[in-house]
Amino acid sequence: MGRDIRGSVALITGASRGIGQAIAETLAADGCDVALVARSEGGLAETAARCREHGVRAECIPGDLSDPASLDAVAHACVEKLGRLDILVNNAGVFAVSKGEEADPNAWDRMLQVNLLSAMRLTHLALPSIVAGGRGAVIMLSSLAGRFTSPGMGAYCASKHGMMGFAGSLFDEVRDQGVKVCAICPGWVNTEMMSGSGVDPTGVIQPQDVADAVRYVATSSENACPVEIQIHPQKSPRRTGAS
Repeated sequence: MGRDIRGSVALITGASRGIGQAIAETLAADGCDVALVARSEGGLAETAARCREHGVRAECIPGDLSDPASLDAVAHACVEKLGRLDILVNNAGVFAVSKGEEADPNAWDRMLQVNLLSAMRLTHLALPSIVAGGRGAVIMLSSLAGRFTSPGMGAYCASKHGMMGFAGSLFDEVRDQGVKVCAICPGWVNTEMMSGSGVDPTGVIQPQDVADAVRYVATSSENACPVEIQIHPQKSPRRTGAS
């Protein structure tokens, strides 16, 4: 029998749009109170309003995850406003393409900070509350780029490979305390990150598909933990206008 997450509290980063917004709404529909983190206050307010339609509490916590000091405030605000923290969804991420010799190392630093280091630090801050509950979850939104490599995506692949390594080690550390840890690895998802790719957005993974995977992890049986979920588009992605 799966876990009932009604009354639990989930902290979701990158919750103002796309995948993060879909995750927040999906968990709220199951009765989970949500703390929503992103830089866009307007987007957070929209997500919060949608979540409250399900009769749950939804708190907006604006924050820049590229700033380590902001992460302490985010974790503290979640527990202060909602009383606890059971589920952490590290969803926020940035994406850029550039070959090694042409890249801006400062852009590399930001990508590693937002995609990997902020997730590690926020997990560190959240774990005492999650472990205290005895039945929480830490869910990492990685990517198929965390399992494979592509030219021009060195920094992005590095950040996602790092996330996979961290998630695997963390599971071994907290599994006996009832905490689930999973890395979800989608391929092409219909979000703003696809802008300019030329790929037809109607034929790829949709944000709700990823949100459904998050829900599956959070509500999975006490006896099992899906530690990695790969999500591929059902059909080969097509370029816009291709027949």
